[in-house]
Formats: sequence, structure tokens, C-alpha cells
Amino acid sequence: MNASGITHDPGRGTFRRLQVLRARRLTPNMRRVILTGPELAGFSFYRHGLGPYVKLLVPPMNLKDPGWPRIGTDGAFECSADELPSVRTYTVRDFDEERQELTIDFVLHGDEGPASRWAARAEPGDCIALLERGSSQPYGVDRYVFIGDHTALPAIAQSLENLSDSAVGQVVIFLDDVEDKQPLRAPPGLSISWAIGETAVDLRSVIKGSRLQPATSNEYVFLWVGAEAKLARSLRAYAKDDLSLSRDQYSILNYWRRGFSEGAFARNG
Repeated sequence: MNASGITHDPGRGTFRRLQVLRARRLTPNMRRVILTGPELAGFSFYRHGLGPYVKLLVPPMNLKDPGWPRIGTDGAFECSADELPSVRTYTVRDFDEERQELTIDFVLHGDEGPASRWAARAEPGDCIALLERGSSQPYGVDRYVFIGDHTALPAIAQSLENLSDSAVGQVVIFLDDVEDKQPLRAPPGLSISWAIGETAVDLRSVIKGSRLQPATSNEYVFLWVGAEAKLARSLRAYAKDDLSLSRDQYSILNYWRRGFSEGAFARNG
């Protein structure tokens, strides 16, 4: 086994004001929004990281001011109370440096959360802002395992597209609706399976669906998970206690929490 581990790039936290260039529905419950603007110059896209992300500053309903939000010299928002943004974490699905186009895919779940509500109505010229963030990148991996639900699909898709052609492993994605399946581009050595209709995915069904196995001697396995908070917590314990994976062999993220509105909890890994 070659040298292995994981590197974390926290990003620079650069503030950027952007506008919607175009938007379209990918599946019944996901909409792709392409953002652009002169402030994208110098944006750092961690293409080979797993699920590179930004903090989006989502405007209140119907706010169209292209100069929003304004930031003071002390870093604080210079906005009235009804103009303050909602901060949400999203995967950068792609970035075209030549065209200066940044792509983000939004899961649509009605008007329950400000980001979903904004994305469902986004049209050219609408304003949004972001704080540039970073990514994590494992190296020396012998076998990848990706597990996620609909909310993790953008991160999984982006990660698969940018793995080495020699990468091997498995991908298991849980969806409520078969119409939300998307074509994925992945190295030939990664198998992809879909579990449809698993509305209350638990640890047992995930283990069965992914056929999770402990690493063999001298095998560096990397497990990436994006899921509901309770399942993510269970998988974190399973990775450590049952699979004997060290902390640098997994990234397990809370993408949402059952019974809580969007943004009412902290995503972590």
C-alpha cells in the first residue's frame, strides 16, 4: 500500500456577490442553478476534492438588488433586518473557469427552507452571494465507498467525475422517487446501485445495501457518507467500531435532520 491519508483545505472565506445566469429542472426534485459575475475571478475550485463546498448567502424572498448584500469594513452585513441572508452549505457541482460559471444543484422540498424556496424561483439576474470554502481530499486510496441520499447526490456525482480512472469501489444512493435518478459518470471500477423508496433508511438497510466490509490487510478504504443526521451518527460509530476505520478513512456528513427545518442544525463530518 502506498502512502495514504487525507488533506483538508479550509478555503479562503472570500466573499463574492453573484447573479443567476440560468436555471433548469434536472429531475422532479432537483434544480440546477448556474451563477456568474465578475467577482468569480480567482475562485478556487477544489475539483479533485470530495464534494467541494461553499457557504451560500441566500437572499430573502423577492429581493432583487444586484448589489446585495453589502459588507462593512469590519466584515459585518450592512443590511436592514429584513435583508439579512440565510447561510447554507452547498456543494459546488462544477466550475467553468473560462466561462466564469459556477454550478450548484438544489434539492427542492417546497418552501420549508430559504435555499429551496429561492432555487425553485431563481431566474436570470437574481442575486445571491457566497463565502468561498474548501474541500477534503484523500490520497493513496485502495477502495472507495460512497453512501448518500438525494441531498448528497450532487456531492457524490461531482466526486465520481473527478476520481482517477483507476479508482475502484462502490456507490449506494437512496432515493424516495425513481424519477430523481441521474446519469452518473464514474470510473469503470466503481459499481453504482440505487435503493428506491427507502423513506426511513436505517443502519441495517444501509449495511445490507452497500455490503460494507472491513478493510483487508494493508488496504486503505475511504468511506464518504452524506445522509440524515441520525443515520450519519450511526454510520460514524459503525465505521469506527465495526469497520475499524481510522479518522482519516471516512468523511460522514449530516446533510439534514428528520423533524427539523433546513438550517436548524449544524452539518458536520
